[in-house]
Amino acid sequence: MMQKKLRCSLWLQLMTGKSTEDRYPKLSEEIDLDEKWLPLLDYLSTFGLKESHFIQIYERHMPSLQINVCSARERLEYLQSIGVKHRDIKRILLRQPQILEYTVESNLKSHTAFLIGLGIPNSRIGQIIAAAPSLFSYSVENSLKPTVRYLVEEVGIDEKNIGKVVQLSPQILVQRIDVSWNTRYLFLSRELGASRDSVVKMVTKHPQLLHYSIDDGFIPRINFLRSIGMHNGDILKVLTSLTQVNLLPFVSSLKKTLSLLMLDMLWLFATEYGLVSWYGYVFLYIFRFLLYPH
Repeated sequence: MMQKKLRCSLWLQLMTGKSTEDRYPKLSEEIDLDEKWLPLLDYLSTFGLKESHFIQIYERHMPSLQINVCSARERLEYLQSIGVKHRDIKRILLRQPQILEYTVESNLKSHTAFLIGLGIPNSRIGQIIAAAPSLFSYSVENSLKPTVRYLVEEVGIDEKNIGKVVQLSPQILVQRIDVSWNTRYLFLSRELGASRDSVVKMVTKHPQLLHYSIDDGFIPRINFLRSIGMHNGDILKVLTSLTQVNLLPFVSSLKKTLSLLMLDMLWLFATEYGLVSWYGYVFLYIFRFLLYPH
C-alpha cells in the first residue's frame, strides 16, 4: 500500500507544470475548471480521453472529476488487473464515469466475486465489465442476485447455464428483466404459438432476444420468413436453433441471398428465351453487383 502511495505521489510531481488554460484551453472555456482536477485529467488522458470527452463526463456526472487521482488510479489499475483492456477504459468512463467513485474493497471486488460465483471464467470478467460497466452501480444483494433468481425461478433458465447466459449478454443483469421477459414471451406465444419451454430455450441460447424491439426487430423478420413460405413451427425452429448468432443480421442476410437468387433465376430465364438485349445484360449485371458486390 505504501509503495502505491509513493508511486502515485511521484507521478503527481512529474505531471505538474503548465497552467490550466495552456493544458486544457477548450475545457477551460466550457466549464469552470478547478486546478485541483488537473492531475486526474492528466492521468485519464493516458487512456485516450480528450477535452471533448471530459466535457461529456462533466455533463454526465461532474463529481467523477473531483476524485483524487491516486484513488482513481487504484480503481482503474484494479479493473485492468482483472482483465479490462487498457483500450476499453475510455469507453467505460464515458458510459459510466461513476466507476471512478467506486472503492476497490467495498464495491469492485464484491461485484467481481459475484460474477465469478455465477461460473464466469476469470478470463471473461474484463469483457463482461467492459460490456456492462453500469453493473457496479447495482447492489449485489438487492439487485443483481434477485435478477439472477428471477431468471432461474420465474423465467426457467437452468441455474448451471446462468454464467453462459451472462457471458452472451451481460446487459441482462442490468435491465428490467421482468418487463422484457414478459412482453417478449407473450408476443412469441401469441404470434407464433410458442410454448414456454421453447421460449426459454431461445433465451438460454440467445439472451439478446430479450433486447430486441418487437415492432422494429421481431415483426419485420417474422413477416419476411412467412413471406418465403415458413409456417409458425418452422420459424420457431429457426429461432431456437440459432446459437450465439445474431438473428436479425441472419434474416437480413437471408433476405439479400434470396433476392440475389431470384435475380439469377430471372437472368437465366431471360437468357434462355432471348428476352434480354445487350443493354439489359449491362443493367442486370450492374444491379446484381450493387445488391451483392462480392
